[in-house]
Order: sequence, then structure tokens, then C-alpha cells
Amino acid sequence: MPPTTARQNSSPPPVKRDATHIIVVAISLVAVAATLWLIADAIVIAFGGIVLASVLLSLSTPLARLTGLKPRWSLLIVVSGLLAIAVLASWLFGNEVAREMGELQQRLPEAAGEFIAWLNQSPAGRIVVNAIKQSGASVEALSQASTLVAAVLAAGANLLLIVFLAIYFASDPTLYREGALRLVPPARRLQLKHALDDAGIALRKWVLAQAIAMAGVGLLTGGALAVMGVPLALSLGVVAGIMEFIPVVGPILAALPGVLLAFSKGPEMALYVAFVYIAVQQIESNIITPLVQRWAVKLPPVIGLLSIVACGLLFGVLGVVFAMPIAVVVMVLVKKLYVEDALENRAPVVDPETGAVDASRAQK
Repeated sequence: MPPTTARQNSSPPPVKRDATHIIVVAISLVAVAATLWLIADAIVIAFGGIVLASVLLSLSTPLARLTGLKPRWSLLIVVSGLLAIAVLASWLFGNEVAREMGELQQRLPEAAGEFIAWLNQSPAGRIVVNAIKQSGASVEALSQASTLVAAVLAAGANLLLIVFLAIYFASDPTLYREGALRLVPPARRLQLKHALDDAGIALRKWVLAQAIAMAGVGLLTGGALAVMGVPLALSLGVVAGIMEFIPVVGPILAALPGVLLAFSKGPEMALYVAFVYIAVQQIESNIITPLVQRWAVKLPPVIGLLSIVACGLLFGVLGVVFAMPIAVVVMVLVKKLYVEDALENRAPVVDPETGAVDASRAQK
């Protein structure tokens, strides 16, 4: 056989792409993207259920291991215990918090009006007010400072749906994980399974660390404001603790109503309250968070801020609320499935006979 003929036979045939096939694939991708855009709220609510389910599992799994109970019985005990704590807290503090929340919404517009009037008394303040007017924003929007906070706190229907989804997810997590794994080719399922397990562990640790930070911020803020004699200190502490779940943006939104209410007692009091919020955030950033993040995943501030912006643009307010846990899961999945596998070639070795994965013998 001539050499040229051998080379021709050994070379692979050129791949021809059918134009119709490419068009169909492109249309399908656009249709999937449009569908995901339309059901964006449902996706975020489902992720919220996953976040809460990770909390329930982090409590029920150790209980099942210690007591020898079945996972569903331990989950039932955890849910019942949390419900009992919620009922007890509502009985002890619910009426007071509800009363202060209602009063907070009523007093914020008055406090914002006083703040605007104080700004108009000085040339520099009038420049600020005029700049707000010229930018297209309404000065009266300052009186609606509680709109976002009230929207987050009043989303009872979504919260209830997230709770039920979390219970279903936590009752049988294997069912939903295996269902997700069946959507990928069999050769990649074991690797994706380990990546999902690592993402779940990172998510549980981050949520528990964030819960500790939220409790610390709420107690410190409410206690300091109560000592200073700021009105509605209890509700302001609750708002500060809840808004701590949204890093960067949340503390700013939580401080705004406190500073406005303190302004009703004078500019000096408002300045002192602003210092309180700054001091609490410094304690949270330099003491509480470093302690709890020794065993939890740590997100760089830039990634956290960009995730808030991106999720806010894609999913709205709910996207902002769950931006950080979404970033945690995405960061772990990218690390395991792309950085370690595609870039560093450290994919776990799969035994072809048993199908077992030996992560210690990762490909180098």
C-alpha cells in the first residue's frame, strides 16, 4: 500500500456539522434559558428550601447518630423542637416585636421628614437634597426606608413554602440527589456525587456560622440601642440580626431605620447610633466571623459582593437574600468539577471493577 494511501486511511474523517442540527440546539438553549428566566422565583424558593434543609440535616443527623433513631424520626424531633422554640419565643416576645414593628413603620416617615427638614437648614444639606431631586429620585423615597425590610419580613407565603420544601428535602435527601445525578452521563455521576456532597457540607457550615453571626449582631445592636435609650430597640435589634444574613448590603439597610429614629432625639444621638452600628459590624467582622469561619467556608468579599449584584439582577429581592449561599455552592462546585478536574487534573480515580472512588489517589 502506498504511503499516501496509508496516511489517508489513518487520518480521522472530517466532522461535518449539520446546519439544521446547530439551529435546533441553539433554539433549545434559548428556550431553556427563557424558561429558567420565567421560573426564576421558583428556582430561588427551591434553593431556599435546600438551605433550610441543610440546617435541619445538620441538627437531625447528629441526633440520629447519637440516639440510633431513624433519620426521619430524628428529623421529626428536630422540627418539633424548633417549632416549640418558635412558639415559646412568640409567646414571650411576639406581641412586643409585632407592636414595635408596626410602630417602626409609622414612625420612620416622620423621622425621615425631620431628617430632610434638618438638611434643608444648611447650604450643604440643601445641595444634598437638590442632588437627590435632580438625579430623578424622589425625596419622599427616604421616608420609605422600611420598604425593603418590610417586604423581606412580610414574605410569609414564600417563607412558609420554603419551610415545607425544606422538610421534604430533609426527609429524603438521597432521593433528590440521585434524581439530579441521573441527569448527567453515568461516567460523571460519581464525581458529581462527591462534588454535591462537598457543596452540601460547605453550605451547612456556612449557614450555621451565619446564624451565629446573626444572633451576635442582633443581641449587640439591640442591647446597645436599649442602653442608649433609642426607641424600638428590640425591633431594631431583630431587623439588624435578620439583615445580617445579607452581607455588605444588609447591615447598611438595617442601620438606616435606627439612625433615622435616633435623629428624632437630635443629630448627636443619630451620630452615636451610627457609631454603634459601625462598632457592631467591626466586632462581627474581626471577632465573630473569624472565629466561626475557622471551620466554615470563607467567601472573599469581592465574590460576595458580585454574587449579590448578579443574583439581584437575575432573581430580584429573593436573589439578594440567598446570594451568599448560592455563591458558596457555586464556588465549591466550580472548584471540584472544573478547577481540580479540568485544570489541575485531580479527578478521583474510579475502580473499573467495583466502581468505587478513591479520592486519595487523585490523578496528578
